[in-house]
Amino acid sequence: MKNFFAASAILLMVGCAPDPAKLLSNYSTEGLTYENTSVYYNGKLAATLASVEVALDDGKLVQEATFVLTSNEYNDIAINIIKLIQQKKEDPNWEIEVELKL
Repeated sequence: MKNFFAASAILLMVGCAPDPAKLLSNYSTEGLTYENTSVYYNGKLAATLASVEVALDDGKLVQEATFVLTSNEYNDIAINIIKLIQQKKEDPNWEIEVELKL
């Protein structure tokens, strides 16, 4: 449970950071692949796109894509997945979220 709160806090910081490239620079995307709406880790399905949303955030309209992990064994690479999707997406204005598994 302690890891869940720590990971949640990190994900919150990632979502609010002004320069995601610097924040994510220490995370590796090695072993991760992104195909259609799925993320694979070493060939195994790790996360799937669960929702696409539009929200009003601090007076701005934002678009969000939420990926859900397939298992809690991938909780430790949630931020790595965010980095991968940030690199692959065509529109830099999208916010990427990864929902952890308990």
